[in-house]
Amino acid sequence: MMAVPVLAGVAVVGRSRARDLPATGPAPRTSGACRSWHVRTLVRGQGWLEDLEFDGRGSITLSALTKGRILRLSRSGHLSTVLASVFAPGGERRRGRYLYFNTGDTVPVAPNGTIERLDLRTGKHSTWARGLTMPNALVLLRNSDGIVSRDVGSGTGLTRVPARNRRHPQIEWARLDDTNGLAVDPSGRWLYTDRTFSSDGEVDRVLIANPRQVQVVGRLGAGVAPDDMTLDKSGNLYIAGFGSGKIYRLDPHTHFSCAIATELTQPTSARFGGGGWHAADLYVTDAAGHLSELSPPRRGS
Repeated sequence: MMAVPVLAGVAVVGRSRARDLPATGPAPRTSGACRSWHVRTLVRGQGWLEDLEFDGRGSITLSALTKGRILRLSRSGHLSTVLASVFAPGGERRRGRYLYFNTGDTVPVAPNGTIERLDLRTGKHSTWARGLTMPNALVLLRNSDGIVSRDVGSGTGLTRVPARNRRHPQIEWARLDDTNGLAVDPSGRWLYTDRTFSSDGEVDRVLIANPRQVQVVGRLGAGVAPDDMTLDKSGNLYIAGFGSGKIYRLDPHTHFSCAIATELTQPTSARFGGGGWHAADLYVTDAAGHLSELSPPRRGS
């Protein structure tokens, strides 16, 4: 995920404690995992779309950042507003019947961001955590603690919000600057993140039990400006390249990466389908107001 449009072109120099990793090239062109995916547009003209989630009830929720709304797209293609007058909505995550989402993903930077909670059954809406500075991406750990990223400003790091002590967020829980996308690995031990303004598209992992342990798992290249990410069942990362207009597949164990889709317009987030949507397809939001569906190449094609 990315900040609002006024940040285009901002250069932020970050400091990282991540272990160095030699630059690695893309996976061979012959790799089946690196063939181009088919792209189909589902939604247009909704302003900056920052993130998406599957509501478990057959629809996709969308964070319309510049419109200040949470939108809902049904399987039939009907687009409606779930919540209006939302202050710069950002990352979304669903846990059971509840949708959690960030607000305040904008500049000027101020500690007025929140994590909100929406009951998808009743529509009841409440504030789950306050006092966050420009919360961008969001994940919920197995113990229900929240982690938010922030991609503008020095000394930002990752912030942890303990579920049992939400009034006291742990600022700089992990010390990595200009963090953006977030995903928890299948084991629940590692948290993946990437760095928007890194010169080489750095992707890292943080040991959740000891966030001082940070390791580089990939470098996507110059000009990528990596945004939000997701994982497949095998543990491969799929990362939106905001600057490059591409979606990347990264194997965090071998460090090989490749683009599976190109010529997108500032993609902000990617999620595999769920709740009645194709589980093998990626659904991608972008800053030009599109929601796209990416389908993997057929076997043997």
